[in-house]
Formats: sequence, C-alpha cells, structure tokens
Amino acid sequence: MSNENTRLKIVRLLEPSLCLSCRHSAIATVEMESGSNKRMLHCKRLDCDNWETEESEETPRSICDGS
Repeated sequence: MSNENTRLKIVRLLEPSLCLSCRHSAIATVEMESGSNKRMLHCKRLDCDNWETEESEETPRSICDGS
C-alpha cells in the first residue's frame, strides 16, 4: 500500500486519453476513507499539465498500483 507520509488527492484530468500512454501513470486500486475501493489512474508526476486539483467529497486513504 502507500507510504503514510504521502498525501493522496483526487484531481480532474483535462485529457484522460493522454494518460493512457504516459510513463508516469498507472491503473491503481484506491481505498477510500469510507472503506470502498475504486480503480483510478495514478499519476506519479507531480507537475503534470494534464490535471487540475478540485474539491472532492471523497478522500483517498491508500493506493495499490496494478490489479
């Protein structure tokens, strides 16, 4: 799972199709604070121009890359 010191947040992708071939992205299973799991793209590039932050009612707790 994730490092506890890592701050996870949900962002809005401007062009999601660009992320599919990006070497900095991966499909991940994200555990939410509610206990539910969701499949999302995990962006490892913290200065990407293809996303913007937004307020979300859901908060991710941990992330597991891969299936």
